[in-house]
This record gives sequence, structure tokens and C-alpha cells, in this order.
Amino acid sequence: MPGPVTTLDREIAREGRYLGIPTNGPLADRAIAKRRLQIALVMLACGVVALFAVAAASSPLQLCAVALAGGFGVYAIEQDRRLHRLDALRGDAQRITFVVASELMYSGALAGDRELLDMRAGVGRAAGSLAAALSEVLPAHCTRVRLVGPSGEVPIAAERNSGPSSGDADDTAAALEAISTRAPVRKSTGGHHVLAVPMWRGEDAVGLLESVAPPGRQFAPVDAALVEAFGRGAAAGLLTPRS
Repeated sequence: MPGPVTTLDREIAREGRYLGIPTNGPLADRAIAKRRLQIALVMLACGVVALFAVAAASSPLQLCAVALAGGFGVYAIEQDRRLHRLDALRGDAQRITFVVASELMYSGALAGDRELLDMRAGVGRAAGSLAAALSEVLPAHCTRVRLVGPSGEVPIAAERNSGPSSGDADDTAAALEAISTRAPVRKSTGGHHVLAVPMWRGEDAVGLLESVAPPGRQFAPVDAALVEAFGRGAAAGLLTPRS
């Protein structure tokens, strides 16, 4: 059953529709990055047209070219402004979700499942160590640990790169699919091959391990099994009481 639609949700959907980004599902980082690239290309084209107008010999042609470049330039600037607003709204939505969950936890309203909340908090605290250990278990271009929020959001808690930053591969598609299918997912996204493996406590996801393969390499099923075993061990360690 879908959750209630808040004013913030409506604002995010409105900005997404204005930008031409599908709003019938969670907004993926890849969709926003693609739109940002399109806006940059429009602004570049405006610059080229403006230069052509300066070089043109015909005054009427200069006027038309400048008007056209100016119109598209204003459109691109407006799109960029709305894109920044959409990013800010998404950030606000995630922060509100986690703040509310934290308040509920400490107020005792969720005391019946305190163990699950403690494990998710533990994943966040140990994220840096988990990302480093994962890079030792399965050498990769980049390893990440993602949190799992109450509404299914999967923000990055820690990232370890063995080479240049792979920010272009930071797409939540593999992570969301792994959570929804309850199984490891191997897929190509953003020019890289990504392996996403959920960490479980019973029927509930407490975190997600993600590896990004070096360019030109793909992960095999045995790699998924290896990371899955590592995730089970990590979850068991978080579950073990400490003296």
C-alpha cells in the first residue's frame, strides 16, 4: 500500500515533471545526472550559436541567432535552477525521513523492533570499516555501504575507491532492485558493472553492500555469493552483543 503523499512529495513530483523526469517511481541519481548533462549540452549549443552570430555577416541573421541563443539560454538556466531545487527537496525528504525514524526510535514508539533499528544504526557506524573490508574480500574499482531507510531509500554511508572516483556509476537502480527482489543484483549502469547485495536480519534489510567493477570487467555469480557470505558474517557481527 503506498504511503501518504506529503507536500514535499508533491513538490518533488512537480519539479520532476517540469524537468521531464519520470515521477512514477523513486527518482534515480542517474536520471538527474542525465538531465544535468542535457542542460549542459543546451548551454554549450547556445554558446556556439552566439559565436556564429558574432561571425555572421548578415545583420538579420545575427539578430535571429542571438535571439535564438538567448531564448535557449534562459530556458537552460531555468532548468538548471529547478534541477538544483529538486536536489535540495530530495535531500530534505531523506533527512526528514531519518530524523522522524530516529525520534520514533528514542521515544519508544518502535521499541518492539529496537533490534532492527539498532542493527541499521550499527551499519551506519561501521560503514567505513565494512567498505574497506569489502574491498579486500572482492577487489573492485569502488566499494560502497548503503543504509536502508524506513521508506526504502538507500543513501551511501561510506565509499572506498581504489582509483579515480566512480561517481558516474552512483545510481541506486541496482540497490533498489536488490532490495525489491531480495537477491543479489549484477547489472551494468553508468558505464560500469555494479554488484549490489542486501544484508538481512530475518525478513528485513539492514544495509546494502555494493561493488563497482573496473571498466571492462563484469562480476560473476561466484562474486555475488562471496559478497553475500561476507554480508551474512557482518550482519551476525552486528547482532552479537558486545560486553
